[in-house]
Amino acid sequence: MESEVLAISDWTNKSQELLNKTKNVFSKIGYVDSSFPTTVFDVEKPVSIVFVGQYSAGKSTIIKALTGIKDIETGEGIKTLVTQSYNWNGIEIVDTPGIHTKLRPDHDEISYKAISNADLLVYVVTEELFDDFIGNNFRKILLENDKAAEMILVVNKMADVGNTSEMRAIKTKDLEKVTAPYSPEDLRIVFIDAESYLDSFDEDDPEIASELLERSNFSSFIDTLNRFVAEKGISSRLTTVLYKLFDHLQKAIPNYQSSTGDEDIDAVEEHLLRERYIISQASWRIESAVRSIYERTASDIREKGRLIANDLFDCNDESQAEKMLKDAYDAVNDLSETCEKEVVAKIEELATDCQAQLDDFYNSDFSSALQFRLNQKSNKGNVIIDNLLKSDWIAQGSQTIITKTTGANAGANGLKAFSGSNVHEWVLNVGHYFGYSFKPWEAVKWVKRINIAGKALGVFGVVFSLGMQVKGDIDEDKRNKEIKENREKLRAGFNDAANELINHYNNAMNCLLDDNYRSRIREIDSKVRSIRELRTSNSEACRLLVKIQDECSDLISEIHRSTV
Repeated sequence: MESEVLAISDWTNKSQELLNKTKNVFSKIGYVDSSFPTTVFDVEKPVSIVFVGQYSAGKSTIIKALTGIKDIETGEGIKTLVTQSYNWNGIEIVDTPGIHTKLRPDHDEISYKAISNADLLVYVVTEELFDDFIGNNFRKILLENDKAAEMILVVNKMADVGNTSEMRAIKTKDLEKVTAPYSPEDLRIVFIDAESYLDSFDEDDPEIASELLERSNFSSFIDTLNRFVAEKGISSRLTTVLYKLFDHLQKAIPNYQSSTGDEDIDAVEEHLLRERYIISQASWRIESAVRSIYERTASDIREKGRLIANDLFDCNDESQAEKMLKDAYDAVNDLSETCEKEVVAKIEELATDCQAQLDDFYNSDFSSALQFRLNQKSNKGNVIIDNLLKSDWIAQGSQTIITKTTGANAGANGLKAFSGSNVHEWVLNVGHYFGYSFKPWEAVKWVKRINIAGKALGVFGVVFSLGMQVKGDIDEDKRNKEIKENREKLRAGFNDAANELINHYNNAMNCLLDDNYRSRIREIDSKVRSIRELRTSNSEACRLLVKIQDECSDLISEIHRSTV
């Protein structure tokens, strides 16, 4: 019986194996590269998954089941007294002490520090769900720390009550009392029994093992983690070092490869690789720059929600409050529109630069002379050259990507002759990916089924039956409770809008890059492999380097496919 696989762990493990393999081959063949990356997250901080929640809820058991690390201590009582950090295939897994035990209040401070740095937060409770202490802590993390978008809510130890669909429905209904204004589904809730999962591997009877595995529902937990990684674009952080690895290998290979016997075919390979470098660098720059724009916008939207939630109840009357909320609502739409304009402008700028570089390259003496010689050979019936030319390589390669990204009229004279006009034609097509008028509230409307068409106050279900009355006329406790609930609804609404904006741009960016840049890179890689197969006398060192480079390219494609 095989354990469940977390995709990001598999990718980091494969990436580190490739780095180690390349380092060993470099050492074996005597190739020196002082700038070679040594770890998967050589530049960026490792992806972190932090487990928090109730003491004795089974956080350590879940981590043991997820990672397969044998020496993690599990069992009854408070086992984790300090934060435990595990390096699992390059991913940082953090196990925190149980919060709100009443016995060790210092544990809360330890847990909150780890929470602030988490890429993904796994909040764990038992099948008994929340008491007042745990519920207050959970809501603080959910609302004040704004972690709803980074959270998975896990209900563990479900074997005690029966991990059935009927029981999950009952527990889900109970959870709504604590998770509001979010529904349990918004928080990616999953019901598991980690102990049953571990026991299934020690059980000799296949039938009993299968029953334990089904009871554990652990596959749902892995699926939820994988979906989160895909939705949040976390996997893109893994490709940074893989792109670097590919380039380092590309610099090394020419030192050890033999000729195909035809200098022009060797030159074709060099030509393709130069084109590949231009395109891959452009793809990376677009991804980084655009991500920075929409993540900053999402942060501004969340801040707008925080401010309006704090300031709204200082208003003198409901009409003033309604205007303040309407202004904040409109400001979010303005932020979204500004984000879209900045994204389109940045893509236009970087796409123009990429095409200008390609144009210069295809009009260079090297490219023009090579194209002339290959055409001469093709006219004389050179079979190998014909096979290389028959799809879209040099004569059509530049035109293909220029057509995709600037319009069909770019032509042989290049982009600069058109003063960027064709680039503008292509940018109009960006709407195909990003939407011409994406508004986060509209996305929230479909997800949350809220009434956008209603009054601004009605969007969030905010009411002022007590909040705007004179203090002396009402029960102070009821008034404060209403104000707190309204503030939570407001923050949640703005956070939802920010999260939908990020999801929208993550998905759109991956589709755009895959259609316009990564697809061409895949075509180039296929042609380069065909050329390298022509070399019958490659050295062993070259074969090893080429094999690793092919594995690197395949892994990059695998990661990209998961996000498109």
